[in-house]
Amino acid sequence: MTSIRRYLVTLLIALLTLTSFLAALQSYRQSSAQAQRLFDEDLKALAASVLAPYQHTNSQTAANMAEANAIQLWQGDRLLYHSAQTPDTLISPQDGYSEQNFAGKRWQTFRQTVEDLTVIVAQPLQDRLALSDQVVLASIYPVVLSLPLQALLIWLLVGRGLRPLLELARQLTHKKADDLSPLKLEQTPQELDQMLSSTNQLLARLDDAFAREKRFAADVAHELRTPLAVLQVNLHNAQQRWREAGLADPDQIMQALQDGVSRMSALIEQIMLLNRTNPAHFSAKLQKLDLAVLCRDVVAELYPQIERRQQQIALEGDEQVLLDGDAFALKLLVVNLVGNASKYTPEHGQIQLTLQQNADQARLLVEDSGPGIAPEEYARVFERFYRVGGDRHQSGQPGSGLGLAIVQDIALLHQGRLALGRSALGGLAVTLELPLCHQSH
Repeated sequence: MTSIRRYLVTLLIALLTLTSFLAALQSYRQSSAQAQRLFDEDLKALAASVLAPYQHTNSQTAANMAEANAIQLWQGDRLLYHSAQTPDTLISPQDGYSEQNFAGKRWQTFRQTVEDLTVIVAQPLQDRLALSDQVVLASIYPVVLSLPLQALLIWLLVGRGLRPLLELARQLTHKKADDLSPLKLEQTPQELDQMLSSTNQLLARLDDAFAREKRFAADVAHELRTPLAVLQVNLHNAQQRWREAGLADPDQIMQALQDGVSRMSALIEQIMLLNRTNPAHFSAKLQKLDLAVLCRDVVAELYPQIERRQQQIALEGDEQVLLDGDAFALKLLVVNLVGNASKYTPEHGQIQLTLQQNADQARLLVEDSGPGIAPEEYARVFERFYRVGGDRHQSGQPGSGLGLAIVQDIALLHQGRLALGRSALGGLAVTLELPLCHQSH
């Protein structure tokens, strides 16, 4: 296929030509049949009129045939012959064609005079008009009846002509977010050639850009890990020697340096995790898992941190919640939610996890008794590196502003939904909804 336009124009012209020819042929045949019938009736009427003067019997057939036309034959002023329904008075005063009224009808007459003989023939106008209508209808009917066929054939031909465009749209619609492979068509028409080429070039550039971004974030984080680990070790040794030498540190300079290095290490880990869970790069390994078991494992893992802050944590709700998910990603999501709840909840505070499920989705509610977040900040806290209050968060806890961004990316990877609200404990309530496992029943 070289051109959609040329293909459609050629086939439509051929289609319309063929259907018009067939309709015209049928119209000709029907009109010809009507004309032949008319001529045959005229011949019968003429024969009946000629025979009428010599009929000694009252033939109804001859009379009916004679009534189709009116005939008068005059010799001078003397009427030699007239048909059954024709008066014995002169029905047309002049030679040629004219319209006359007699016998209760309007007639088309023709008069011709040869020497002293005058013949006048007439036909009812109503019969002529009825015959004309029949001929016109006979010629129109085939054209009208061919219109649905033409519409159907045009629909099929246009659909066939637009098939490459529909195939291109189908491929684009079914492309996954991480699928940047080039589009392919078996036959590429001229109208789509440039668009297909430009789209494939754009996909190639996007693939390269994502690959560069992924490599850059991974390489930078990896390269920073080693010097930070060395710096952390050296700071620890320096702090030990500082203490052994009996030097005072009233301003807690060494501790501030160590906290800063620890915060930078945590930030690098968060950046690597964010890059790993980015929907554009992440390839989820879905498996059937129990969200309740995963939550219990996370609580057990983080319990030492929670116990140090003398906080209370509870896990309530359904004991088994099966769903399809990536075990690493979902565990990271729950770790971030529970870790944030513990971090921003004061000592002796409360943390509660509630698991519920209905017919088609699982619901995890994480609540705390911390300061919470103002409703106008709900949308912004999912932005990368954004923290409420900046680095001077009222909790005094260090953070990178990436935790909820990672949580949201993981939720999107699993076709889930996150919502923030006010907790019944007085702090923040984070609601996570995820689709259940398809084979859970």
